[in-house]
Amino acid sequence: MKTFRWAAYPLASAMLLTALAFVLCHALYIPWPDNYFAWRHELMLLSGVELIMLMSLGMLLGIRPLWLEKLWGGLDKLYRLHRRLGIAAGLMLAAHWLLDLSPRWLIQLGLIAPKVRPFRAHVFSWTGLAKQVGEWAAWVVLGLVIVALLRMVPYGFWRKLHKLFAPVYLMGVFHSAILIPTAFWWTPLGWALAVLLLVGSYAAIASLQRKVGSLQRHAGSVTAVHVLPGNMLELRCEVPRWPGHQAGQFALLRLDAAEGAHPFTIASAWPGHGELRFVIKALGDYTASLPARVKPGCKVVLEGPYGGFTGGVDGRPLSGPQVWVAGGVGVTPFLAWLQACWQPVTMPVDFFYCVRKASEAAGLDEVRHACQRLGIRLHLLESDHGQRLEVAALPEAADVWFCGPEGLGQSLQRQLASRAVPPRFHHEAFSLR
Repeated sequence: MKTFRWAAYPLASAMLLTALAFVLCHALYIPWPDNYFAWRHELMLLSGVELIMLMSLGMLLGIRPLWLEKLWGGLDKLYRLHRRLGIAAGLMLAAHWLLDLSPRWLIQLGLIAPKVRPFRAHVFSWTGLAKQVGEWAAWVVLGLVIVALLRMVPYGFWRKLHKLFAPVYLMGVFHSAILIPTAFWWTPLGWALAVLLLVGSYAAIASLQRKVGSLQRHAGSVTAVHVLPGNMLELRCEVPRWPGHQAGQFALLRLDAAEGAHPFTIASAWPGHGELRFVIKALGDYTASLPARVKPGCKVVLEGPYGGFTGGVDGRPLSGPQVWVAGGVGVTPFLAWLQACWQPVTMPVDFFYCVRKASEAAGLDEVRHACQRLGIRLHLLESDHGQRLEVAALPEAADVWFCGPEGLGQSLQRQLASRAVPPRFHHEAFSLR
């Protein structure tokens, strides 16, 4: 029986701890409800607190703080959690909305009696405005979450829509600050929520001012462009103020201000100066258009470096036998690893390079020479020749490092987990959607 690991499930852990803290605050500070409408009020309060906490954490992750990126093992992992927070916020918002509508349904079914409300003149009130603002924000958030889940929506369009989250979040902060009872703010959970709202508001304002990642942005220019077989493109860029990177990290590359930045792995080790290499495969409209659009001399802005896929043989001792698996253009971090390595490996390393055919394998000669120099066993698998990656053929290893198609990585991870002694499985989880 597997034990629940809090660190492995941060989203579920945060929501569960919030609910427990809410119950504890009730037991110590706030009287328990004694009728349906009082219970509905408390459940709406709990769902609202959970919702704004999820949105606050999402806003914090959205500004890509370096300390969190390093703590979480890479920006790809941070973005995956950011996406899950958004989905969870959408579900919690739906629960909050259903609780709000529940009285009219129960009254229609004859299960409860209508609540008698005192007459109030139609005058301005902050409470009324906060409710209206919350309703407007709710519709926008639900729409954005639905669009985020529709993969057919182009990324460029979604990137522009995504900017709405910052002002909508600030609307949610206003809604929460006005409607949450005063007694709640004087509890430990209320204090924690106040801190989160301040942090989230700071992140939202930074986003609106376009300061996200500004300290990690570095201007440069394209120095060389080479079209490679297999619909791939090699770019070499000169970035004078580049701070350096670890082999296997990536950067957000912006070649067109209107298109925005896209993540690409740096396919070279840090040489001590500002020359960087990228190998980009045409996987969509944007990347397919690059060979015709990008020429030497083009301006480029790089943000980074980011990522934690840095466990290669770059001078550090290996923790045990390793298996590397690259699928197609997923060879790029391994190109950087091989370039960074300056002495033969001290533990067995098997490198499985999966391609359609050898003539389309990016950097194949470079990989062969480096593997021979370092004592790494190279296994080239060509699908056109009927060669497939068989998990049973992978040697026992302490670590398996994978970069390639998502489906192949998920299948590989599942099968490796069934081994008597499963290896540690490392992979990039990057997706901007």
